[in-house]
Amino acid sequence: MSSRLRISLAIFLAVAALLLAVHSHRVVATNDEGIVLDAAQRVAGGERPYVDFWAYMTPGSYWLQALAFHVLGISFFAGRVIVILDFALQCALVFWLTAQLASLRAASVVTFTFLGFQLADPTFLTAQHRWDSSTLALLGISLALAAGSSLASPGTRAWNATGAWIATGAVLAYAAWCTPTVGGVLCVLVAWLFWQREKRAAIRPLLGGAAIVFGAGAVWLSATGGLLPLIRQLLWLRTNYLVNAMPYGSIIGGYRALFADLTGALDLSVRALLVSCIALPAWLPIVALIGWALILWKKKASGPQSAIAILLLAAGTALILGLSPRPDVTHLAFVVALPYVLAGSAISIWLPERGGAPVGICATLLALVFAANSFNTLTATSLVSSPVGELRVENALQPAMATLFSKVRAGDSMFVYPYMPMNYFLTQARNPTEFSFFSPGMATKREEAMALAQLQTHPPEWVLFATLSRKEYLRVVPGGGDTEWRYKGLEEWIQKNYEPLPDASARLFGYELRRRIHFKQSFSLPQQ
Repeated sequence: MSSRLRISLAIFLAVAALLLAVHSHRVVATNDEGIVLDAAQRVAGGERPYVDFWAYMTPGSYWLQALAFHVLGISFFAGRVIVILDFALQCALVFWLTAQLASLRAASVVTFTFLGFQLADPTFLTAQHRWDSSTLALLGISLALAAGSSLASPGTRAWNATGAWIATGAVLAYAAWCTPTVGGVLCVLVAWLFWQREKRAAIRPLLGGAAIVFGAGAVWLSATGGLLPLIRQLLWLRTNYLVNAMPYGSIIGGYRALFADLTGALDLSVRALLVSCIALPAWLPIVALIGWALILWKKKASGPQSAIAILLLAAGTALILGLSPRPDVTHLAFVVALPYVLAGSAISIWLPERGGAPVGICATLLALVFAANSFNTLTATSLVSSPVGELRVENALQPAMATLFSKVRAGDSMFVYPYMPMNYFLTQARNPTEFSFFSPGMATKREEAMALAQLQTHPPEWVLFATLSRKEYLRVVPGGGDTEWRYKGLEEWIQKNYEPLPDASARLFGYELRRRIHFKQSFSLPQQ
């Protein structure tokens, strides 16, 4: 085993161990995590996505998370294992790939910088299909480079290389089952192999491995009646998801809000530095592209380095294009691993060792400052018992969380409106509808009518209810100006049939816990 591989393995184990210790039970306010966990629990319980319940993603992440539930049981810990392993593997692969293009020292700096900035926001490292697909895409590219180098090594058995290419195709195909647009990376790899005549023989086993995984998934969906509903759901998504469109590099609320209430030149300088760090996922791909374009033009890299860089540039571009129509900073952060590799290696090639040292020290210190935010906020948390195990929550949320778990018991019926499906998973409550979430502006009148009919047929005992102002909606979804973001039929039915609890602590993440009003009907005997 090479030193690069040994260090990569050590990084994977260290990051995984650290995050399993401090992040595996930490509840944070995020909308998307519950989409995966609630659906995966349904899959683990035998329900079929697109048939038995509403699901707008392809099933790859549901299958992965359902496997974790089967192995580890239904718990919040099991719900975090996949994303923690995703991130630990990304850190290891960032080191290994950077070491292919630059020195071990540069790889260490790039990896620590990547680790620190990605850990800064605790809400970011949560279950999400883009974590799964981007990690598998990164793994597939790394396997391809390893397979390509083994092909060139004398004495390597052909069947070993063939098996490696089959595995590469299978991994990239499964990445596409998690996020279909990530399939562009497979296309990039095929083009890269075709471009190098000596590697064209690898295309057949690569596509064979991909066909096995694509075919197995399609056969399973077809056998369970989910293939055509999945296709219909993807067509629905193509029409209705566009409301979430955002420009490249944008942030929720806009950059102007980050520069509000400045107190002077020093404050402006510090704020500008912090904002540039927040926007790293947007400008690192540009640095990577320019840096390596100049390196290739000036021929400052060897032939193998150039070939690797071209593949990583093309794969990184495919991942970014696959974020459309929402390539904002948050979504760019899911696919920023390759830009870190490319930008870091380009800087190390352009700057001499003495010149690169200050850059590396500054990057490391800034990453350390940002990472400290995640660990510092742990001091303001406390434990609370739940149906999915002990949870670590912010002290300010602890009373509301305790109230929720004392009122809503596992197995109780509950409906959450309009979003936050995480509450179904945390409480283990039973949703009487097939919709685990209503994304404002996305769901149509048809879905609203279906949910309302199901609620009227089987009214739940509890409702977690929130009203969303138009200002807040447009802050999160700036492209939704012409859409109707509220579902008045559902809201009116909830407000008529459910009353808020008098306990002021029964509010969680902006949601108010309401109980069903059991109307009493009076009867009188007819007059004789």
